[in-house]
Amino acid sequence: MKDMQLPAMALTLAMALSPAVAVAQVFSNGVSEPAAPGDIVVTARRREERLDRVPLSVSVVSATAIANQHLGGVQDVQYLTPSLTVTTNTDRGANNYTLRGQGTTYGTDPSVVAYFAEVPVPGGGNSYGAMFDMGSVQVLNGPQGTLFGRNSVGGAILFSPARPEKNPGGHIRVGYGNLNNAEIEAVGNMPVVDDKVLLRVGFQHRSRDGFTRDVLTGVDYDNVKSFAARASLLIRPSATVENLTIFNYSRFNSNGSGIKLSKVNPASPAAAVFPTLADLAEQQARWGIRRTALSADSIEKQELTQLVNITTIDLADELRLKNIVSYTWWRSNRRHDVDGSPLPVLDYRFTPGWGGVQSNNQPAINQLTEELQLSGSLAGGALDFTVGGYYQHNDPKHTATRQQFFGGLPTLEDRGDKLTSLAGYGQATLNLGALASALEGLRLTGGYRYTRDKRRDYSNIYIPTGATPADGGPCALTANIYPNCRVDYARNFSAGTYTAAIEYQISPALMVYATARSGFKSGGFNLGAPPVPAFSSFEPERVEDVEAGIKGNVALGGGSSLRFSAAVFRDKYTNIQRPLLKNFGGNVSIYVVNATEATIKGIEAQANLTLPIGLTLGASYSYLHSKYGDFNTLQGDFTGLPLPYTPKHKLSLTGEYRTDLGADNGTFRVGAVYSWQSSYLNLDAIDPDVVIPQYGLLNMNAGIDSVLGSRFDLSVFASNLTKKKYVIGAGNYYNALGFTTLLYGEPRTYGLSLTYHFD
Repeated sequence: MKDMQLPAMALTLAMALSPAVAVAQVFSNGVSEPAAPGDIVVTARRREERLDRVPLSVSVVSATAIANQHLGGVQDVQYLTPSLTVTTNTDRGANNYTLRGQGTTYGTDPSVVAYFAEVPVPGGGNSYGAMFDMGSVQVLNGPQGTLFGRNSVGGAILFSPARPEKNPGGHIRVGYGNLNNAEIEAVGNMPVVDDKVLLRVGFQHRSRDGFTRDVLTGVDYDNVKSFAARASLLIRPSATVENLTIFNYSRFNSNGSGIKLSKVNPASPAAAVFPTLADLAEQQARWGIRRTALSADSIEKQELTQLVNITTIDLADELRLKNIVSYTWWRSNRRHDVDGSPLPVLDYRFTPGWGGVQSNNQPAINQLTEELQLSGSLAGGALDFTVGGYYQHNDPKHTATRQQFFGGLPTLEDRGDKLTSLAGYGQATLNLGALASALEGLRLTGGYRYTRDKRRDYSNIYIPTGATPADGGPCALTANIYPNCRVDYARNFSAGTYTAAIEYQISPALMVYATARSGFKSGGFNLGAPPVPAFSSFEPERVEDVEAGIKGNVALGGGSSLRFSAAVFRDKYTNIQRPLLKNFGGNVSIYVVNATEATIKGIEAQANLTLPIGLTLGASYSYLHSKYGDFNTLQGDFTGLPLPYTPKHKLSLTGEYRTDLGADNGTFRVGAVYSWQSSYLNLDAIDPDVVIPQYGLLNMNAGIDSVLGSRFDLSVFASNLTKKKYVIGAGNYYNALGFTTLLYGEPRTYGLSLTYHFD
């Protein structure tokens, strides 16, 4: 399967099938076009529309798919959607989203932003609590620079929690599997006042043993201990006013990731300081992928608390005012053995309170957002519009990171990124068919957003040599926690972004479209590097995107139907932000530079075939071709090389069969998902192990709903059924520091669950 000659074959297959992405929940508010039973309704343009009428590439994973396929974390979503890659590097609990080759760059804002109830989520949301009680998860491919403007140059992921309903009821689910995987979930829907005051509450708890053992300490890495809880209160004081308040909480705790030392550079400082390191790498290879030995007291801990309030007022039949205000409390703590060995080559060690290495350089922040939005229709429905203003303030909380390098004295640092962002936006769709019958089916969309980011960052680093990174002067340690070597940074970044689209509804079942968009991602500061012009800051990046596609929802006769979509796109980036690694006088840090340009182009296709015999078949496919322009650095010349996290081919095949067992015995279902992706670069580094090899995974599930006509559902699942050994992350420091590490994917897991539904 070496590079698998797939593009033509898989695209043809994808046009005949679809991902096993079940039908999304249809929301209770009005839809711009009436939705028939079975239609998928999305909010990709901040209003509810049928999926097959939205002129951009969107994938949807429903609550049904999440439950039936036992999707335990965000990483599972990538196997059901084209172009999406969720990487971890060497922290299994991290959510680094990449869409169309753009994702998380250490020390910068994410290129793919996760939204919970229309509010951006710091840190991408907790890995194992993000899927709890979701109505749907929508993946929007490509720049979302107008309506979702918060640096969404690669795309956006919309987590839409289930809303309170007017009918009482709920469920209790318990499950158990190998590795002592124990789960319990309870959700209750309680109308307090009939259709006026509705309450939905629930929680989910999961614990699982680890599958990687430390041969020296006996600690199990890669274990899971997560908890999520949510309460949603919907109040309708009148027919025209609705207020939804959501309290969302999740936490995740583990012993850390079982990374493994893979290779040692014999000419590196690491090999010179620790001559046994090379022998240790060979020894670890003999232990196998589920055994390791680490020197740091590893831990991965995340905690997320959100309060979201959404008020909607119908000012008139075709005019709606919406206000979204939120407060988010995000904390992360990671103690991490970067080198994957029992020697103190590069470790992030214990710090009191929250802190530790974090992909966005900020392990603890408080976030406040406010958005006021006006939407509606004019000229008898000929013009649909949305205008609004957005405010976001991120306040960093003091944290500490303790880094030990080559066995020397630890460096201490505290960093913070204080952000105030203001934006105004507007977008409108003109239905030309409402103006002239000869133009029936033709629509034009235009939108613009202006964003201004104000950054006030700081870096406070103590290096035991007694010199500051700034000027070489004295630097004292205060209270053994926070140093007094503070450097402050300040700068504003602003830009305008646009959307322009044309769509033509050829028939009720078929639409074609073309769209052009731009995106903007704010610049920033290299808080771990010396404050000198060569390293201290980096510029914003921009992208110009062109996409053309086709969507269809065709009745084939005899009860069969085919839903499909395909898109081709080209993204042109300028000043693209890329991370590099350097040792600054004993403080090892990743710093960001701007490559001159990069181009990413490709194909995305999805389809869903439903047959009257109870069989649903599906497939999705993406082809990505990426290339840097001029990008010559201190770590090597990457000009013309592909970008990291961009597998050239990505394929998903799914199937589900359902049948009524008769005589009130319930409904039997069985399903399977096979996903495959080709190899890709893990980082911008010319190192061994920098290529993540291709791999394919097979997952299966089965169950009986309403067992023997009761209120119980019984389900079984198996993930990675073939026990595939595959790499999901790597630390590529062979030339920079002298070693590389690998993180392997989960082994085969299986289990069963029993769900009780109550009124």
